[in-house]
Amino acid sequence: MNKTPREQPLTGLLQSPEEWTERNRALGDAMAGLIARYAPPDARRALDVGCQQGRLTDAWAQRTGMRWSGVDPIIERATKSAEGAELLPGSASEIRFPDGEFDCIVFANVYEHIEPQKRIPALVEMKRVLKPGGVIVGQLPNPYFPIESHSRLPFMGWLPVRIQKAYWRLAPVPWEHDFYVVGVRHLKRRAQTVGLDPVLIQNYSYPPEVIPERVRWAARLLSRPMRLVPWAWQFVLKKPGAPTGHR
Repeated sequence: MNKTPREQPLTGLLQSPEEWTERNRALGDAMAGLIARYAPPDARRALDVGCQQGRLTDAWAQRTGMRWSGVDPIIERATKSAEGAELLPGSASEIRFPDGEFDCIVFANVYEHIEPQKRIPALVEMKRVLKPGGVIVGQLPNPYFPIESHSRLPFMGWLPVRIQKAYWRLAPVPWEHDFYVVGVRHLKRRAQTVGLDPVLIQNYSYPPEVIPERVRWAARLLSRPMRLVPWAWQFVLKKPGAPTGHR
């Protein structure tokens, strides 16, 4: 059974609606910036893997001018986002599009939710639907960040899974334990295994206005250490080959 935040302690570690909106804005800007820098110059088609209801899909469509689709396992039947993007049932390892359909894929805060045995198939599948020269741009939360991002609990990612699940009872979030402890070096190695080229890996931490106001003081104190232990990593993986002509 899902919990409700008001029934849990530590609710000061949850973002307000305004802070959550700012978080999405920051993520939208960051991914759009990577797309502008690394996607083929004549890119037209893009895919949001793990799109949920398509709010960020629409944000990236507005920022990039490309035609976007999204896939997510929570989607039960084909639908549209608020701004008309095509949203379909699917996952990183099951994308119902033909080979070479997309110039760009956004894969933001999704890899840590993929079961270990499906990680290679997911990267193979995303590579399949990319055009030569296309890119996967994404973000991976750092599980060793002092406040783990999924649970909002201190040092959750440092614990064995069995203890994590017991500790989760203190989490102020309404969702259940649904992530794996996985880092960007693992992602880089798996990407290289399937023939994707890592062209960028960089540290990333959200701006202060995203952080819950009650704990913003702690973020200011930790600003220097966060340069070495960031909230997340951002990455760009490229499918080898020159970009092909567009339809």
